[in-house]
Amino acid sequence: MKRKIAGLLALTVVLSLLLTGCGRRGVEGNPLPEGMDEETVLDAGRQVVELLNDGDYQEIYDQMRSDGQKATSVVSIQDYMDGLFEKVGAYEKENQAMATGQKIKDTGEEYATAVFLCKHTKKDVMYRIAFSADMELMGLEVTKK
Repeated sequence: MKRKIAGLLALTVVLSLLLTGCGRRGVEGNPLPEGMDEETVLDAGRQVVELLNDGDYQEIYDQMRSDGQKATSVVSIQDYMDGLFEKVGAYEKENQAMATGQKIKDTGEEYATAVFLCKHTKKDVMYRIAFSADMELMGLEVTKK
């Protein structure tokens, strides 16, 4: 139990750091990898958020690059999202959005993450959608706030 609380606290601190500051959308992050455009990353991320909320998990899986597909399945995405939606309710609106650059430590690969804080009927939800420099869907993380 202590381990779970410590993990949630660490996640809260990280997400709080991501969502602080004042930029054009109310938040700022690390610079995007060279050649990547903020609007393109956010638009692609919004499409994934829409697919998740429409229950189109096969389409999300099909968009993932091969290493992302190896790490998950359509059924695991569906099971996770169904359980989450039971707790947070239906999607209502996007409250905040940002695009931030990231780097995989082991490989040095740079990528972008579209981060959205969205209001659902019961709880807010954080969507983090990762894209390679070639705009391939690398993975996603969806958590309740």
